[in-house]
Amino acid sequence: MITKSLHTVFFLFLLELTSAFIPVLAGVREFPVPPSAPNRLFYIQRSNNTNTVIYEANLTAGRRLDANDPVSVYWIRYAEQGQRESLSMIQWKLAYGYKHKVVNRSENSFEIYLNAFKKRTIWVDMQQGKPIALTTINGRKACLQKVFVQLESGSGLMPKVLYVELFGIDPVAGNAVYERMMV
Repeated sequence: MITKSLHTVFFLFLLELTSAFIPVLAGVREFPVPPSAPNRLFYIQRSNNTNTVIYEANLTAGRRLDANDPVSVYWIRYAEQGQRESLSMIQWKLAYGYKHKVVNRSENSFEIYLNAFKKRTIWVDMQQGKPIALTTINGRKACLQKVFVQLESGSGLMPKVLYVELFGIDPVAGNAVYERMMV
C-alpha cells in the first residue's frame, strides 16, 4: 500500500516537473490576455513576441460607431513595459490597419477589411448597445475575439506567416468557435 502511494506521488511529481518544460519544448508560450474593455472588439497576437494589437470600437458621444473612423487600433507593448502605443504608418498600411465601408447607416453597421488579410470580411455592429465584430469562423458567422498569427522563426523584417488562428463565440449557441487557416 505504501509502495503504491509512493509510486503515485512520484508519478505526480514527475508529471508536474515535466509539464513545466513541455510548452518550451513544443515552442509554445503563454500570451497575456488584455484586460477587458467595454468597447473591445478583438485583438491580434503573434508568435514572435507578446505585443498585442487591440481593436476597439470608436464610439461617438451618442454611443454610435464613428462613421469616419469606426475602429481604434493600437498596441499594448507587453514585451516592453505594457504601455499603449499607436501603430506606425507602415504597420497600419501593411498589416494591422483596415479599410471600411458603411453597410447600413441607420443600423450603424460597417464592413472592415484588415490590410494584411483582405479576404475575410469583419462586420462591426452594435447589438444591444454593445459593439461586436462578426466574421466567418469555420464556416459560420461568429463574434471574433482573438486572432493568433504563427510566424516562421527568423524570417526577418517581413516575417513569413505560417498560419492564422481565429477564435470566437457562436452568437446563437454561445459556444467557442475556432479555425486555423494555413497561409
